[in-house]
Amino acid sequence: MKARKFVAILLVVVLLLSVAVSMGQAQGPGSDSSGPEEPALAQAALDDGIPIQGRLTDSHGHPLNGTYNIKFSLYKTSAGGTAVCSDTDPVAVSNGLFSARMDYCTASDISGDQLYLGIKVGSDPEMTPRKAIYAIPYARSLRPGAMINYNGTASAFNVYNQGNGWGIDAYSKGHDAIHGHSDAANHAGVSGANTGGGIGVYAYSNSGTALSLAGTGVIQSSARSYMWISGNGVRPFHHDDSTVIDLDTVGGAIVKPGVAATSRYVMLPVTVPGPLYGQNVTVSGLDVYWVGDTSMDSISDVRLRRQTGVCSSCYVNILHDAADHICDNSGNPTGCTLHYNLSSNNVLTANSGILYLVFQLKAGSSSSWINIGGVRLTLEHD
Repeated sequence: MKARKFVAILLVVVLLLSVAVSMGQAQGPGSDSSGPEEPALAQAALDDGIPIQGRLTDSHGHPLNGTYNIKFSLYKTSAGGTAVCSDTDPVAVSNGLFSARMDYCTASDISGDQLYLGIKVGSDPEMTPRKAIYAIPYARSLRPGAMINYNGTASAFNVYNQGNGWGIDAYSKGHDAIHGHSDAANHAGVSGANTGGGIGVYAYSNSGTALSLAGTGVIQSSARSYMWISGNGVRPFHHDDSTVIDLDTVGGAIVKPGVAATSRYVMLPVTVPGPLYGQNVTVSGLDVYWVGDTSMDSISDVRLRRQTGVCSSCYVNILHDAADHICDNSGNPTGCTLHYNLSSNNVLTANSGILYLVFQLKAGSSSSWINIGGVRLTLEHD
């Protein structure tokens, strides 16, 4: 068979989105609208096929006519190598001109690497040199300064990386590298997620601010926080109480009545931030770590209140437990924990967040003791 020559080719390829009409058919701003049929035409213009147009001649430059089996192949090299995808079709040629369609390439084949088109007609060898594939009008939407405009319901721009590098690496010399904006009430300007146990959003700086927050919005998190309060802060309820308080060496306080067997109230000051970064704090749990000298020593009253004003009755109860709790040292060498789930009056706001924590301790003798190791508050957020 006589050798054939491929004189010119136009390949329209951008991430499997292709233009199904020639540039000469594009309508300008003043063109007549085709009404309800336009969405269907737009969909046809963005299908998965790769249109190919060209001119086929014989070795002397004479245009050919007829139907020929033409094999189109995409390569990552200008010569040699293995095709990443191929398609063979019977193609009608008229006066050398033809229009064909390549249907067997996927997103993994056309992934942004430089590609070359190989043409093989019938039993002839593949033509050389291969044709380099260049950007087309849709690809111009990714040029510097361009905008991506999309009004659909899925992602407007999706980057998927199967390797170990960056999905998106953004750099700016004088302004924000990435700027996110959303005017939807229930969506984020910038959102990050990780389903593999890693970090959803990560910020780093070797000199300046890694993460800056401004405006009147809040930092919102559904994760719990914990506030530890040392037992060293325990103090007598009244200044003239006979209560003796000695501090231990690990953050606790050893409380003795100082007189014959009796009960004494002690207080433990609590300071909790609320709101935190604009977000109300909810005290959802209280844990008291403690141990008594003997089975005659107990915690018989636990009260946690939130102040609502400055008066003797200006408070609401978060917790009041009047049960008798025993944890003798001989049977509990590492101590015990009193745990409370809190659900009432427990939201700390900008106007009400002062907490009052008090214990009533019962001692079996003037020399027996109760050790308050400390407390832990569980904090949750709106």
